[in-house]
Amino acid sequence: MNNNNQLNNKNHKDSFLKCTSGSIAISMAIMLPAIFICMAFSINQAYTMRNRAMISEATNEASLAVIAIDNRNVNDEAKKQNRTLALNYINYFISKEIGDGSKTDANLLKPGSEVNVDYDEDKHEYYIAYNQKFNEFIEIKDNKGEKPQPVVVGNKTESYGNTRKYLIYDSFDFAFISDFSASSTCQYSDVNCNDYSPNNNAQRRLDYMKDAIEDIIEKYKEYTQYQFALVPYDIGVPEESKTKNAAGGQNYNCSVMYKMKKPYDSIDYNFWSNKNVAFTYWSKLKKDNVIKDYSDKTNYFPNHRKLLTYFMDSSYYNYYAHIVGPALGLEYGSNKALVNAGLCTERTSYQDRVEYGLHQYACGIGRNDQPENNRGVIDSEYATVVQLFDYMFSGNYNDAHYSFANSKTVDIEGTISTLFSDMQKNIIRFERPISPVIAEFSPFMGMCQSPLYSNNLMNEKMVNVKKVTDEIYREIGEAKYVAKFESTPHLIPFSNDKNHNDNILKSLKKSNWKPGGGTDTMTALLRTVPIMAESSGNNKVMIIISDGKDDKGADVLRDTFLDKGVCQAITGGLRDKQNFDRGYIKNQAKSAIIYYIKLNPEASNLKTDAEYEAQFGKWFTKCMNGNPMFLMEARDKNSLTDVINKVIEIETGKFIKKNQTGS
Repeated sequence: MNNNNQLNNKNHKDSFLKCTSGSIAISMAIMLPAIFICMAFSINQAYTMRNRAMISEATNEASLAVIAIDNRNVNDEAKKQNRTLALNYINYFISKEIGDGSKTDANLLKPGSEVNVDYDEDKHEYYIAYNQKFNEFIEIKDNKGEKPQPVVVGNKTESYGNTRKYLIYDSFDFAFISDFSASSTCQYSDVNCNDYSPNNNAQRRLDYMKDAIEDIIEKYKEYTQYQFALVPYDIGVPEESKTKNAAGGQNYNCSVMYKMKKPYDSIDYNFWSNKNVAFTYWSKLKKDNVIKDYSDKTNYFPNHRKLLTYFMDSSYYNYYAHIVGPALGLEYGSNKALVNAGLCTERTSYQDRVEYGLHQYACGIGRNDQPENNRGVIDSEYATVVQLFDYMFSGNYNDAHYSFANSKTVDIEGTISTLFSDMQKNIIRFERPISPVIAEFSPFMGMCQSPLYSNNLMNEKMVNVKKVTDEIYREIGEAKYVAKFESTPHLIPFSNDKNHNDNILKSLKKSNWKPGGGTDTMTALLRTVPIMAESSGNNKVMIIISDGKDDKGADVLRDTFLDKGVCQAITGGLRDKQNFDRGYIKNQAKSAIIYYIKLNPEASNLKTDAEYEAQFGKWFTKCMNGNPMFLMEARDKNSLTDVINKVIEIETGKFIKKNQTGS
């Protein structure tokens, strides 16, 4: 009986499904296309909204770029410039397309697209209107089977693509920290060049850097609230000197700013700057195991006192005989001429010369740094200076370079902690001998070489030889390079002179820069700190302009400083009220920023953090805290000028809120 009931129920269900299956199929046949159409419509609407959002953001970015150049649509050329700039930004933002510099605004416009850049002179406002045709994400044919028309998507200018120019009446100090090393003689486009290349006439990286800086100062020189400074560097920063050299030309100083480790913090660097420490002789003794440790003074005193004194005294004679005398027109190689001109005197006592280790001729006798008159300094510091020379030139240390301020000698944490409190104390400067680098008239011959190149004391011929010949000395003397020596390039700080910008511009225009030497960017950045601290502007901007290749050893020093937070210490210290209250800085800055401009086309079109790190290293990861906004690239004069303009005018435009459009 139960089995019969179950069978009846089963038959009833089967009959129901048979009866209703047709109605379900009909319903689904009606509903599914409608569902698919609704889904496709929703997806297309979302796709359209996405495109509208992209265009809105793209026009926002484009409007900031347009307001940065701020040409106010003054003529047709300005309007084309604004359209071209806007389209380049929009195309890149939407489709990652990089604009070709040869393309006009018409070439950059997508088929079926429109762009318009308006300027309201009364409100100082820019409006960018842009629309573009997009195909639907899912094509839905109409009842005739034809494809749908593309959807035109644009931005609403009352909310997007508009900016207002805010004229900021505040004071700004801009310091150009400019690379004058040998590699700045390389051609614009030669990304692999890192050597002295003097024959790239008017195509050197330095040429477009100089032209761009001049153009920028020319543009803003009438802005009394803007001031500019120049910090040229190779290994060290050259400074102008108020003294004359022995032949009547200018002298110049070399400067760095570091807290040194002991015993290097007690060295009289200016005294030693023109002394021959005869490292070749001592290194041979060490190779022969006669000397174990360069820094042990018992290696030199008392057994070698006469010898080392003779080396230094002979170096004085050679300088006057080979450099000063010929520069004054004296007969080359004539001791009599040196004596008659009052440059040298003859020591007639042979016994005195032997007893004290002196040369036959005493030259530069009026100087207060004569070796025979400074035996106390020599006794206490000579061994340390020989050790310095070993660090700089032996080639045995990967963390040292051609500077006495290197990873072996600098107290890095101490430098950062006393960056403002001991600023003046930490500045080390010395008078640089006016002579070819390869002549051993200075243990610090690797530092501040660029003025020597600019005055022909160094040139291609001298770079390629290991020793200065009589022919080269005669050439230097006959050309009067020392007698006509000018201190260029040199540090030009800010000043209270109302004509400061005009003066710096004139100085730049009359200069014929011929750079040379190594590259030590950290030394330049640190030397800029007192320049910024002593300036009165409310906003401090430091702009490093370099090809980005520091010397081996200098890169170790740089990266260690960056790891220790030196950039943050600099910018934070310039804004610090306590530093102002204590008199460490002249004015508490509202803002302090470091920018880095790399003169290398390989640094263009970077997108990922890895790409930025590969090009900029710890300037990106440590100094800029991973923010690429402060890292830029230039490949020629125009691009460098544009980049510096961007730095100067950055954040002078702001988006207009919807309720502000009528104000």
